[in-house]
Amino acid sequence: MKRQFIFLIFITLCIRSIAQNYQPEWASLDTRPTPEWWLDAKFGIFIHWGVYSVPAFTAKGNYAEWYQQSLESNAHNGLVRDYHLKNFGNRSYYDLANDFHAELFEPDAWASLFEKAGAKYVVLTAKHHDGFCLWPSATADQTWRFPWNAMSTGPRRDLVGDLMAALRKTTVKPGLYYSLYEWYNPLWKFDHNRFAYEHTLPQLHDLVTQYQPWVLWADGDWEETPETWRSQQFLAWLYNQSPVREQVVVNDRWGSGVRFNHGGVYTPEYEPNVDFENHPWEESRGMGASYGYNRAEDAQDYNSSQALIVHLIDKVSRGGNLLLDIGPDGHGKIPPIMQERLLDIGKWLEINGEAIYNTRRWRIPYQWSDGKQDYKIDRTTARESGIDLLVKQTLEPDPGFAVKEVFYTYNPKMNTLYAIFPKYPSDNRIVLKDIQLPRNADVSFLTTKQRLRTDVVGRNTIVYLPGFDVNTFKSPQAFALKIANYGAFVARPEIQVNYEPQTMRPIVSMTCSTPGATIRYTVDGSEPTDKSMAFTQPTMFNETRTIRARAFKDGVLASKVDTAVVRQFPLMPNLSMFRQPQAGLNLSVVQTDQYDMRTLQYASVLKNAVVSNFDLDPICKTDRCGMIWKGYIYIPQTYGHQFFLESDDGSQLLIDGQLVVDNSGDHGMLEASGYANLQQGWHQMQLLYFNSGGASGLKVSFAPVGGARQMIQAQALAH
Repeated sequence: MKRQFIFLIFITLCIRSIAQNYQPEWASLDTRPTPEWWLDAKFGIFIHWGVYSVPAFTAKGNYAEWYQQSLESNAHNGLVRDYHLKNFGNRSYYDLANDFHAELFEPDAWASLFEKAGAKYVVLTAKHHDGFCLWPSATADQTWRFPWNAMSTGPRRDLVGDLMAALRKTTVKPGLYYSLYEWYNPLWKFDHNRFAYEHTLPQLHDLVTQYQPWVLWADGDWEETPETWRSQQFLAWLYNQSPVREQVVVNDRWGSGVRFNHGGVYTPEYEPNVDFENHPWEESRGMGASYGYNRAEDAQDYNSSQALIVHLIDKVSRGGNLLLDIGPDGHGKIPPIMQERLLDIGKWLEINGEAIYNTRRWRIPYQWSDGKQDYKIDRTTARESGIDLLVKQTLEPDPGFAVKEVFYTYNPKMNTLYAIFPKYPSDNRIVLKDIQLPRNADVSFLTTKQRLRTDVVGRNTIVYLPGFDVNTFKSPQAFALKIANYGAFVARPEIQVNYEPQTMRPIVSMTCSTPGATIRYTVDGSEPTDKSMAFTQPTMFNETRTIRARAFKDGVLASKVDTAVVRQFPLMPNLSMFRQPQAGLNLSVVQTDQYDMRTLQYASVLKNAVVSNFDLDPICKTDRCGMIWKGYIYIPQTYGHQFFLESDDGSQLLIDGQLVVDNSGDHGMLEASGYANLQQGWHQMQLLYFNSGGASGLKVSFAPVGGARQMIQAQALAH
């Protein structure tokens, strides 16, 4: 392990000695701007490829790249294990590397396909959670103690190097995915800390220096803290000294508690309603329900070309990128249905690409038609049933429900607004709601390049389209209008609510990123106008209020409204305990057919126990499962407290019967927080958690308002 120790010393000395721009702490690292090339790119291709591509199997609605973990844990009611025994007998997962030949892998053909698809960058899984490396990593063979990389077994070639070289011949920028942890690596199982600095850090350094990726996409981080992974130190080196320091883009998966909070680009997956208005983000998803190729999926399990194009439009309209995944098979062949989808996207982008590339989120990302908007489909149900929520919201609405009928994108350098609509109106008219274009506005139709007539009627603009012509309208999956010299707007203001620690009285501040803008606000929930109160300094409130704020500036469109409910938190008295509570919380492990917070409390109990922590039961780590903790928590000082739940999937915290933190829903590792004003002493608490399938995780912590964040100690828990 000498080389690894030398590297650790090297990276530490570099960080300490150089006159650096970024310090190894989130407060500094988070100030690094996302490179403009990535913000302009909008469309990337994810590639999940490895030993798991040999069996290429899991239950529909699940991730095939988790084959080894499903095999070892006997997940999905034994379906994967039965499949393995039938097709591979008693061979181990590791032995399947000998069948990973990749003999049909043609890197130049792959790169050409990605360029034709209109993708601007590619992210290849250099290593997934099974630890198998697609490049010649001596570190992998050393810690596994047998050949476990693509040069020393299986294909016996540098798959990463071959694809990176091919991509550099095109306009598509090469990037790499890397899993920080490995399910069954002997060193990981023995010592997480040693694994991080003897295995993970050297491999990351090797990938960056040898292949110089434009994107470094971390994953598999949730089992340890960023401190264990040395993430801040590594990112400081990456930003300050690495050969890719100017152009590299990273994501947000660098340790528990980091995702959606720190790092680079935020990365939801299969979460069509998640976005971040004021932070770069990218949704990743497969064409079906899996990232790795799943031979159990049929043609109807894949998104249509139109659905995938609408997904791209939707992400871009909300300020994000789409990282669309493909899963080659073990021979190195990209399934033809995936190739077809990519080529269809590319043809559409040839016509409408200017409405996608180089654009940013506009003040209104999309407009709804008339009807109900409250579609209720959780992520797991959608994936397992094949229902695509965005398709419901755009192309195939349920009776009585609205659709997102127009999406907007904006090119700030050109001051050009684009309006994109998936369905061509039967009356050849499109109504742009709450938009009043100027007289003689320059509006054109990208499909035919012809200029269009417009009328302003009330608060709306009507655009008159040509009659639909199936012979001349190419790539009719969606259509775009170009509105030149229009669209400049003021950024939405942000309302920040902080609390005075001992009284929990709210203090409200407001900011706007547009220079010279004036923020005006109301405190009764009404719409702010240019006559409303102007914000000048932080204000303290003594009662619950609904604050609404809008920013104004002469010559440009006013911002959208930001809203915040300013709550009061009365002191919650402690409990009068008639007996000394016993150590630990009562825990129930439960199962049900449908997982949400309501059904969880009526689920079938698998087992009961008394525990002193919030560790997940082994069942819940690997399978659909719920957990309910009940008991008391001791608060050592009368003070305002903020509680945090980070979970995959849903979680809720109740104190004295009041909902304090709501992190419910079917989602990846996501953090939520809430406040409580608690008197010193014992308080009743209940914590609910469920894993509705796939990955799992739960972290519970708290902080006195204005104080340091900490874990809840065992001695503070009782029943």
